[in-house]
Amino acid sequence: MPMPTHPVLDWSRSAAHLRRSHIVTTSPRSDEDGHYPCVLTRGSGARVYDLDGNAYLDLTGSFGSVLIGHAEPAVVQAVTDVLTEGNLFYTGASPRRLALTERLLSWFPWAEQAVFYRTGSCAVSAAARLAQHATGRRRVLSSGYHGWHDWHLEAVPEAKPKMFESYATEFHNDLAVYRSWLDLHGEDVAAVVVTPEPHRFDAAHYQELSKGAKEHGCLFIVDEVKTAVRAGAGGFSARVGIEPDAVTVSKGLGNGHSVSAVVGRRQITQELSEAHVWSTYQNEQVGFAAALASLDFLERHDVAAVTARSGETVRQGVLDLFAEHGLPVAAPAWGSMFELDFDATDEGLAELLEAALLRHGIFCDTGDDFNMMFHIAGHTDELLERFAAALGDL
Repeated sequence: MPMPTHPVLDWSRSAAHLRRSHIVTTSPRSDEDGHYPCVLTRGSGARVYDLDGNAYLDLTGSFGSVLIGHAEPAVVQAVTDVLTEGNLFYTGASPRRLALTERLLSWFPWAEQAVFYRTGSCAVSAAARLAQHATGRRRVLSSGYHGWHDWHLEAVPEAKPKMFESYATEFHNDLAVYRSWLDLHGEDVAAVVVTPEPHRFDAAHYQELSKGAKEHGCLFIVDEVKTAVRAGAGGFSARVGIEPDAVTVSKGLGNGHSVSAVVGRRQITQELSEAHVWSTYQNEQVGFAAALASLDFLERHDVAAVTARSGETVRQGVLDLFAEHGLPVAAPAWGSMFELDFDATDEGLAELLEAALLRHGIFCDTGDDFNMMFHIAGHTDELLERFAAALGDL
């Protein structure tokens, strides 16, 4: 019998762990549903390691939240310093919070205030409610994914949104639907909340969305949970020439530590007390410290530019490899993120490729974005060699 050509990895400890986990905890996400045979336990730089000791180059960046690299020493030291001093205090106006606010306002010079949270979902939900209080209107027009909260479930059909009353209407980046809704119901719309899809729509698209909101007296909010920090100073909004009323910021801000923000004009953020969008743990010092250390690193090393270059190098290399194997796979991209589009290929290729990549030491999610981290830039040759080997196993 011929020997298999692909590596055989031992995932026995991970398998035992998953069997026990399924008895006491459940999740639809990839850590518990059996999608991956391994359980990740630690990371360093561009690599992650599983319970069985196997190492992988990480192309997920933990859903894009780790932008520099895992366990970046400067961020770890900042967080460690907090833990020796205490993490949560009754008065929220801490020096670290003020320092982070001033840094974010320097990134978004049109903004006047910042309000902090722990997750992207919380920040976007808070922005929507703040807009309602600022305008006295109830409806929200939405495009893109904004998290798990009830108001947004119309955009997530599998969540059975009819179980919940929603004040949001999804227009799916369709400008005709957008204009029609504003013309008919604009006086009831508090805010337009848009998640950028920069690899699918150009600057003119977002300028038109911003213009439409302004004409109807609606606040324009850009959900930059994923793009703000990856784009560098000014975020995606600056790249397309718009100044929204607020942006939401999270992934990459704390390099994997939980912190998010609504950064906006005083008109929207001053409604904080009336809107009741605050909680005990939004004043944790760990998130502020991680964000300040991350921003120092991002600016000093021009991470946005480095990850954009490495992203294009990897994307083009992957496209060349697909072409060599006669596989019609596209890779729409923006900066340090790209997707793999398998629509023109045989069904099941995405899953087969993901499994082959895992065996060859690349951890990715072929159904989501490939996210470049800063430290991946030093491993692009190795990454493409492993990718080539995985394609050779298909």
